[in-house]
Amino acid sequence: MTCFFPPRIFLLCVLMAPFFLGACGGSSSWARFYALTSLGFPGEAGEIAASDQAVIVRIGPVEIPDYLDRPQIVTRTDVNELSLGDFDLWGGSLRTDIERVLVENLSLLLAKDRISVVGGKSRYSTLGTIPVRLDRFDAVPGDTIVLKARWGIIGKDGKTLEAPRDMMASKPVKGYEYSHVVAAMSDVLADLSRDMAVGIRSAVAKRNAGQESRGFRHDE
Repeated sequence: MTCFFPPRIFLLCVLMAPFFLGACGGSSSWARFYALTSLGFPGEAGEIAASDQAVIVRIGPVEIPDYLDRPQIVTRTDVNELSLGDFDLWGGSLRTDIERVLVENLSLLLAKDRISVVGGKSRYSTLGTIPVRLDRFDAVPGDTIVLKARWGIIGKDGKTLEAPRDMMASKPVKGYEYSHVVAAMSDVLADLSRDMAVGIRSAVAKRNAGQESRGFRHDE
């Protein structure tokens, strides 16, 4: 049996086809893109520290769980259940964005200590490198976000300047939107940055004390 459309309906379908195809093909235009937020930029204080080049430390590499290493923002809906935001995406690599935020946060926190902080691809000669591994970075919308990280400081000679330490923190997620999740992730990264700043100051103080001790013995 042959089936056909009346001429007027057929013409209407032809005219409307580009609209429906465009709607289906253009679904990416509905996507929302997000980036983590740092505490701020050190401004002049950071420029002074960098120009003095008193001490430079390098952040990286940054490791994150495989299930987070994707374009979609991942949240938890249950202990063993993950939810992917199909239209709520990272503006770039989450790993790279975490490194950027840590560099900016630490640059601000350590500017007055004349300590400059650079990213993993920087060519500056540094006191040491700080690898960071995030074992957990899990957010439950409307509830909490939990961060579990491990970091330490490795000198340019390969020796340990600051022993690896674990840091765990949580923050409330003040809403159910993805914007609330990203804000909470930024907040808990600020806590990690403050913990790292303490360790970096300790490593620099030990180095300075060692240099002064060697200088004193030389003078004698």
